[in-house]
Amino acid sequence: MKLESIIPMLGNFGRYQLFVFTYTALRMIFSCFTTLGNVFYAAETDHWCNVLPSANCSNWAEFQDNCTDVKKSIFLPPPENGSSSNYPYSNCKQWELPDGYVFDPHVPLSDYDGFTNVSVPCKDGWEYDTSQYKTTTIMNFGLVCDDAYLPSLAQSLYFAGYLVGSFIGGSFSDWFGRKKVVVCFELLWFATFIATTFSVNIYMYMAFRFMSAVGSIGSYMGLYVLTLEVVGKSYRTAVTMALGIFYAIGYFFIATAAMYLRQWRSLSMALSISSVVLLIPLFFIHESIRWLVSKGRIDEAEKVIRKIAKMNKKTLPDVLFDKEDIQAETESKESVIPPSVIDLYKTPNMAVKTLNMQWNWFVNSLVYYGLSQSTNDLGVDDYWAFFVSGAVEIPALLYATFGLECFGRKLNLGILELIGGVACLATIFIPKGIWRIVVAMIGKFCISATFSIIYVYTVELFPTPVRAVGLGVSSVASRVGGILSPFILLLDKTVANLPMWLFGSSAILAGTLAFFLPETRGKKLPQTLEEGEAFGKCRCMGGQPYDESSVEVDGMDTAKEGVFAISNAAFDHTEEEKEYRDFSQQFTRKLQESSHM
Repeated sequence: MKLESIIPMLGNFGRYQLFVFTYTALRMIFSCFTTLGNVFYAAETDHWCNVLPSANCSNWAEFQDNCTDVKKSIFLPPPENGSSSNYPYSNCKQWELPDGYVFDPHVPLSDYDGFTNVSVPCKDGWEYDTSQYKTTTIMNFGLVCDDAYLPSLAQSLYFAGYLVGSFIGGSFSDWFGRKKVVVCFELLWFATFIATTFSVNIYMYMAFRFMSAVGSIGSYMGLYVLTLEVVGKSYRTAVTMALGIFYAIGYFFIATAAMYLRQWRSLSMALSISSVVLLIPLFFIHESIRWLVSKGRIDEAEKVIRKIAKMNKKTLPDVLFDKEDIQAETESKESVIPPSVIDLYKTPNMAVKTLNMQWNWFVNSLVYYGLSQSTNDLGVDDYWAFFVSGAVEIPALLYATFGLECFGRKLNLGILELIGGVACLATIFIPKGIWRIVVAMIGKFCISATFSIIYVYTVELFPTPVRAVGLGVSSVASRVGGILSPFILLLDKTVANLPMWLFGSSAILAGTLAFFLPETRGKKLPQTLEEGEAFGKCRCMGGQPYDESSVEVDGMDTAKEGVFAISNAAFDHTEEEKEYRDFSQQFTRKLQESSHM
């Protein structure tokens, strides 16, 4: 009996599948903690030069209630010309005090003979507004003025860790097995997630955040594979979208915790230490059946199959694998040189489609993380703005699941990106407040939906031999967008609203370019490089009408299965896929960066 015939006998979604899904869903919530907790760890507040820290208004009763404001009015110059500061005084400069100056709130500096009207950088550090956030990493590590870029760099390095972890986790899971890699990367993530709380400077904080990103994405990839391997084909997209919803639920917990824990170390500890609940169930997850079979470890694979069948209360035949099956699996691992990235750019139509799709992935990641990390700029309560930002992802994912079948891939991607881009631009002209957050959340809804749609679209667009490679290069572009998003937000300090101009215009461009891609819904999808070049080729490139009489993708009838089958085509093993060294290699390559979590 072949493996493809055995797995359905375990049930589409039995007790074991539910257990693995539940564990992965909880893991998604903690993934959100790791990625977006930094929104509150590094929240920005008003700061100003700490001038004459020992001076106070104790001798002047009329100034004791507002001594800080009095000192600001005396010691601080106005904001620099061209500054987009929202505060009436400079955040990084103070007046040069005359020699022998003695603080007197009744006497302005201009009355002193030695006053030169020259502003200088802060000499004794800074004071911070602690009315909302008692402590942040910016306060603790002094990340203001000349070092104001370091919080953005820390978050960019976190996304760089995602990129590194994707490659390392994918390769290691091919070599050593899914479960081993999940356990090791989960422990790395858990240890560094907690250790981040005890960082004594920004560089230690960056290092721990980078390593926690490596561990987080490395373990998630393995868990995602283990989950989708065992669920029925018709459940795969539903499971994928559900995991995205659980990621959005993580927003709710972060916002609630941050509302009550106003010190970043307390918040970090609460979010990280709660992840200990994931450690014990992890060891009850079984190794990947497909990986064991692909490595020739048939006896171990059979033990795993029977354990799952027992948990699901399914009856299996006494003999699962015979010699012919084992020989067939061994032959499928014969080494043949796989397609390369170069194949995506050899021919004009394939190159244009690849670059178009890379730009769309880049923009989706850039705008998604940009909007997720800038909720405190909307002019409403930071905690509710963040809460709502997560809430809009749930209907967005539900729409993406079913909207694909109603309106197709291209139309959804293009229109939603255009609406999202216009919404980003519209927020520039709307005063801070409730209407601004409404328009911003429309943009977030659209981008959250397209971020799910684009994965389905990419899998269908590229021909079978380079489907994994195409998904991989698109995913790399996505991670670059994530890495750049914190620095784009930093530009707001230089030119007001510049980030929203960039987010909006790039999304509009991406939406426009999406209309030049071919629709894949209900179409015969390309199986060879030649078909891939002909698919959607315009006449200006010498294109000919493409045969759309069939509606099959790697053996799947899309008219019957729809998006629930196509979106995870990487999990359906066919004879054409024997060109890869083994199924686990192809499996992980198609998985890498399959979502934005």
